[in-house]
Amino acid sequence: MVVPWSPSPVAASSALRHGSNSANRAARPVMNAPHDVEVIGKACGLAPGDLDTSSHPPQIASVGIGFVFARVMSRDALSRAAPRLDVFMDHLPAEAAVGIHLYCLTPEAHAHIETRMFAPLFGVPEDPATGSANAALIAYLAHLDPLTDKILAKTISQGVDMGRPSLMDAEAHKENGTVTRTIIGGHCVPVMTGAIQL
Repeated sequence: MVVPWSPSPVAASSALRHGSNSANRAARPVMNAPHDVEVIGKACGLAPGDLDTSSHPPQIASVGIGFVFARVMSRDALSRAAPRLDVFMDHLPAEAAVGIHLYCLTPEAHAHIETRMFAPLFGVPEDPATGSANAALIAYLAHLDPLTDKILAKTISQGVDMGRPSLMDAEAHKENGTVTRTIIGGHCVPVMTGAIQL
């Protein structure tokens, strides 16, 4: 199927993979200008020193929907983060990015990366599992990797600090220096039912 996301439509498919639901996005990551470390830290209730810019500055990336990606120095910094609506309103307009996706590498046995996603301008103070953000994250990390050909696979944990933990399996395929495909998936459970009349 083709999803009509801006700036361009994204080819996507859904399938059962390794016993989990997964979505396959045939989209290359799109990167925009980096963001100011102080602004992104303040928007998340953190000091500039809580953000780790050794591998990249806060950066908007997308495989269909744009998010600001910022790596934090520690799991403690990640747990202390809290969105500030006033900073989002002043410095991060909704048309620039959906939200901020913080992440840190973790030694936990169940996951390689821990994340949190804040999108208060869209009525989502925090989201427990953001497939579109984690698909863009794995694509961006593969883009940063110096190897020109690689399959980067990581298990990503999200929602722990809000009491709704989730695990997602993310994968990015890189060929000749270009990320050509991302896969995001995981197990899910129903949380509501209903009907939509079209």
